[in-house]
Amino acid sequence: IATGGANIRAIDMAYMDATISNMGMMVGVPHNARTVELKDLKSTAIDKEADYNRAVRQRYDFARGNIRIPGTRELDPVVILQVLDKDGKPVYTHTPAELQKKQVVDAGSVWLLHSIMSDCTARVIIWGCGGSNNDLALDFFTNDGVKIPGGVKTGTQQGPKNAVDTLETWMTGYSRYAATALWVGNANNDLVRDGPQANYASANTTVKLFKNWMGEYHTYLQRNGVFITPAGFGPIQPKNVAQRSFETPATDRTVGGGGGCEQTVTAWVRTDVKYASECEEKEIDTRNGLLSAADTPAQFRATRKFVKLPGFHPELAQEMVRAGGFNIAIAPTEKSTGNAAVSITSPRNGQTIGANSPVLGTVHPSQLKTWKLELGVGSLPAEWKTIGGGNNPINEGTLGTIDLNGLADGVYTLRLSAEDGVVKNLVTSVTFNIRKGAPNAGPTPGPGATPPPGSTPTPPGPTATKSQFPTPRIITPQLPR
Repeated sequence: IATGGANIRAIDMAYMDATISNMGMMVGVPHNARTVELKDLKSTAIDKEADYNRAVRQRYDFARGNIRIPGTRELDPVVILQVLDKDGKPVYTHTPAELQKKQVVDAGSVWLLHSIMSDCTARVIIWGCGGSNNDLALDFFTNDGVKIPGGVKTGTQQGPKNAVDTLETWMTGYSRYAATALWVGNANNDLVRDGPQANYASANTTVKLFKNWMGEYHTYLQRNGVFITPAGFGPIQPKNVAQRSFETPATDRTVGGGGGCEQTVTAWVRTDVKYASECEEKEIDTRNGLLSAADTPAQFRATRKFVKLPGFHPELAQEMVRAGGFNIAIAPTEKSTGNAAVSITSPRNGQTIGANSPVLGTVHPSQLKTWKLELGVGSLPAEWKTIGGGNNPINEGTLGTIDLNGLADGVYTLRLSAEDGVVKNLVTSVTFNIRKGAPNAGPTPGPGATPPPGSTPTPPGPTATKSQFPTPRIITPQLPR
């Protein structure tokens, strides 16, 4: 369950952290709690009279660890180390021989969890990496500033009426020497002062209390000779884990690729587990991003990798990807008709324009994400200026306007590109001339510039003549910025 997602005792959270620190090995003594079958549990919400009273008692006993349901842990942490009589003489002293050890989770799986909880870059979206016990990052340090290797997790329990209300805040974590769970709240269940309206007072207090406590405790251990420098977890790394590179469509902002099956990340994995690929391959028509059909020419066929959709309501996953702007390719379901997804119909290749002119064309990818119309100087522009764009399909409509203000006479290129989640760059281009004051005129559509590999070519037509591409009178025209 999420930290703060349910009522739980702090000692149970700390015991969990100790087990993570021991790579899934629980260390403790057998508990004396009674086992209660699920069918015998009562509810304060629906039971009445005697059963209601029984439910209240069961809730009380659960909170104190007196009863448990089948399948829960068999050991408890040691909470009493010694009992003295009235004269100060020990009548009971705990000895390490009483401890029992039980591997309750595979060590490799715990290492994967630890690799996240101990990595400050995995927490960078909210907390970041710390430099001392007085900042609000989650790393903690000895009093002389040495970082203590360990893992941490924060948690917030929302109030019962409003999502911005906070009932309590947690911070829980561990090192090789100690496991600590820290809770901040009110014993009478009043809300704490937290959230943006209180500058996250409770959360920030929790972080600083945890960090300073861990710093003081580990400094105490250091002064008493337990260690010179705090030990890390490398010596207890399980044998069944390793760092491997693999393809993943993950969209974590730290992986650098932004999502999609083309990216490769390096992460910890269990070497004794076979991981199924999260991606699948489909052959598509590069002219429009649809599934290749029987009449798709070989030069327009390409194999692409797509994210495997969940079996349960895959259409909801598709909707989420499109609405959220994720850079993840979802496999198309339609077969190609051979039509280009992006095209410019005006101006045409080789045309001369002498006044401000609209750019007409079509943008209709199968799974449109975004499109952009750009203008550049020359037939092979080094720089581009965006003059149109959006995320809506356009069928033989206006894509943008060529504004001659500030443009010198010469040769220019229009580039229309789109991303549709399948073919990431559907591109076509048109090269034309600007001669201010001349009437808009030019040839019928021609082949134009050679499109990039995998892009959408312009429709074929007669080859432009030399007179249709006059030498520009100004050699280095500039685009206005």
